[in-house]
Amino acid sequence: MKYFNKATFASDPGNFELSIKKTRFLIPEIFSISERIRYLFRKLGMKSLIEALSEHLKYGDSQGAIVVSTEPLLIGTYNEDIDCVVMLQFSREVLERYQLQKRQQLICVNTFQAASELQQDLIPGKNYSGTWQAVHPVIADFMTDDTEKLIKRKNEIGDKGYEYIETLCEGYLKSKPEIFRNGKPFYAGQLL
Repeated sequence: MKYFNKATFASDPGNFELSIKKTRFLIPEIFSISERIRYLFRKLGMKSLIEALSEHLKYGDSQGAIVVSTEPLLIGTYNEDIDCVVMLQFSREVLERYQLQKRQQLICVNTFQAASELQQDLIPGKNYSGTWQAVHPVIADFMTDDTEKLIKRKNEIGDKGYEYIETLCEGYLKSKPEIFRNGKPFYAGQLL
């Protein structure tokens, strides 16, 4: 691993392979010529955004996510370390491409960061570990073709897990009805 701290590890690592085709659809701006060259020469130590995203999907913590709304497209992503959801907003093109429906179950992969205070949109739950104050979610369903792994992880989370996520999303929207993050990877750490 070049990008992520080897001293920490996820309790449920995603271990998903990055789909270049899906990535190109969601974040075409990272496919500049210089980024493609960096990616090709990554074994020589050149850092690329594509490689960072690949590591995020492999080593980050996989959790459940749920479609909360389709107008606009809002997806609540759960993370157990802070025991809360992050509300991501996506474009209509994403909705149409994936034919998403309200309450549809998805998988997110989170990475975390220590900071002096919690990100302002986070509402920590009763099981907040206190270890991290910032979270960066990525929707795995939009970034990988590992369908069997996605289904397996959704089954592990189960209906009760997704019901809990939905309850957190309802509470979030009551408390912070207009506060969302951009759903694109590399932007999802910031509010819109």
